[in-house]
Amino acid sequence: MANVNFLGATFRLKYVTGHNDQNEPLFTTQTYRNLNGSHTAEELVAVASGIASLSSHPLDSIVKQETTDLS
Repeated sequence: MANVNFLGATFRLKYVTGHNDQNEPLFTTQTYRNLNGSHTAEELVAVASGIASLSSHPLDSIVKQETTDLS
């Protein structure tokens, strides 16, 4: 049976910062590293909403990326 060991996680907020000449959205991201693996999706959405409320740009998406070691 395989073991799964949590190594780390990142949390990325993607903002719409404007539009180009073809009216396609332009994006920027802000990444937060070294997340604890015990955070729930609800907690991360609440934190992202709080951080995004401080920005003048609308929030487009929230991404959590986990790194694990399989052995």
